[in-house]
Amino acid sequence: MKKGIKENFLVLWKKYFDRAELPIVFYYTDAEVGLEIVSPSARNRCLISNLTKVCKGIPLRFAANSIGCFGGRRHLGFSQTLRPNFEYFLSCGIPGKMEGERYKKSPEIVKEIMEKCQSLRHLKSLLYSNVGI
Repeated sequence: MKKGIKENFLVLWKKYFDRAELPIVFYYTDAEVGLEIVSPSARNRCLISNLTKVCKGIPLRFAANSIGCFGGRRHLGFSQTLRPNFEYFLSCGIPGKMEGERYKKSPEIVKEIMEKCQSLRHLKSLLYSNVGI
């Protein structure tokens, strides 16, 4: 990064967004960045839930196996597959078989969105950080 960009950004952020939290930044890298890759566990399954740590100033580094959520893994480019019946999982579920997360109103809406989504493909690790770090 060019010298002074971060400092200039922070000055401008304070000027225009005084009380707003700093945004989260991320990038893909194979370079050693001095951070261990988040290990997979029941507590770290969801990438989104881990972003609260990033908002508190703790940078995190993820690899494909760090993320236990099929959707998160796919949409970050670490996998090309989704769990079976993903459209039901993201919406209403299947009574007696699968609890739905209710992010979308119906499986049909999920299918429509998925048809329009382009999938990424990355083999690098993903680093999330708070811009102030």
